[in-house]
Amino acid sequence: MNIDLHTGARAFAMASMSWDRVAMSPVFRVEQFEPKIKKGSWYLTREGKWWVKYPTEECRAIVETAHDRLPKRDFMFFDDARSDKANCLKAHYFAKRMTARFRKIFSELDKRSWLNEKTRIYALGDALYFDGRPLHLFRHTMAQYYLAATNWSLAYVASLGGWENTEILNKCYGGIPEHIKAQIAKSLHVKFDTMNLNSSLMVESLKF
Repeated sequence: MNIDLHTGARAFAMASMSWDRVAMSPVFRVEQFEPKIKKGSWYLTREGKWWVKYPTEECRAIVETAHDRLPKRDFMFFDDARSDKANCLKAHYFAKRMTARFRKIFSELDKRSWLNEKTRIYALGDALYFDGRPLHLFRHTMAQYYLAATNWSLAYVASLGGWENTEILNKCYGGIPEHIKAQIAKSLHVKFDTMNLNSSLMVESLKF
């Protein structure tokens, strides 16, 4: 699930990943299919949108390790069943297996001892993400960690995680925290072009 943590993919987008949509060079790039966003593209019988993502070098190392260790096949997590419908079912089956596995793992952990405050509020409100959709917690976790690591670069995190705009990130995470604003302001050095204003010319222009 480290790949999921670094890309913020929804369950089907992660489970249905194929190696022909992963490029290691010249730039590390991953393409994932998000059925939630209906944009006229089709993959494994589902309509959605292909997201082109440029994850970090840490994610590249994880993907390279997976490529070396997993069986040589077209899809990352299952063997090709030779039909889109069958492969769609396989992707769903893999996601369901992972959901059951992480639901069990989460049930045995003291969530309040390791979840940060925002994750706790987001995921424990009605237990939806632990008991019903535990894989979605990885998406939420990715957003928080990447926002913090990029000084709240909402546009980058939205493009990486598969959000069409920054509105949801703003809504879920409350926008840029005050201490981040202060850090950014302290590190910025903006120099505007100087303008030589001739006072007599300005007076003349004002007459008109």
